[in-house]
Amino acid sequence: MGSKERSAMNDHNKELAGLERLESQERLSAMAPERLLDLAGVGNEDVVLDIGAGGGYFTFPAAERTKGRVYAVEASPVMLEVLRGRALDLGKANVIPAKGSAERLPLEDGSVDVAIASLLLHILPSPEEGLKEMCRILKPEGRGLVVEWLHPREDGKPGHRVPLETMKLYLEACEAEVVHEDIWADTYYSIVFRKSPRR
Repeated sequence: MGSKERSAMNDHNKELAGLERLESQERLSAMAPERLLDLAGVGNEDVVLDIGAGGGYFTFPAAERTKGRVYAVEASPVMLEVLRGRALDLGKANVIPAKGSAERLPLEDGSVDVAIASLLLHILPSPEEGLKEMCRILKPEGRGLVVEWLHPREDGKPGHRVPLETMKLYLEACEAEVVHEDIWADTYYSIVFRKSPRR
């Protein structure tokens, strides 16, 4: 095996190890996806978008609640492979894995009832642009769910966090109304917002 193949295998294994951490029992108990989907009002025939879906932490619980399509947008080929395999194993034909990024979502304007961005916006070069793109694909009065880290990094390194008040300012700039906000296990915050009916 050459160095390129070893490097690709290491990257693949790192992504799968990261997925295990993201889907840990500790995270599930601190931030159960079902409770957050309740707050976002996911159900019926809703078309849902999970941005940066990973292995489907929100995708598959959402697919249990709606007969509508659940788009799982992911930039990583490894995670897309995981999503496709899980959708097949669970018999979820309404789950549609799609390659894309938070800054350029592969969906039409106003095509989604509920959009989810969990622990994603803080890693973008411009979280505000990610939110604008999220609002672009929402239908008028569509709902968004944002989950982010509550506290600054413990290692003291700058960045990689979007404070709650800053996120609310970004939403205001998108003409979105904050419907609900919560703190989870003193670790995460969530915001459910509604897109303006005029946009």
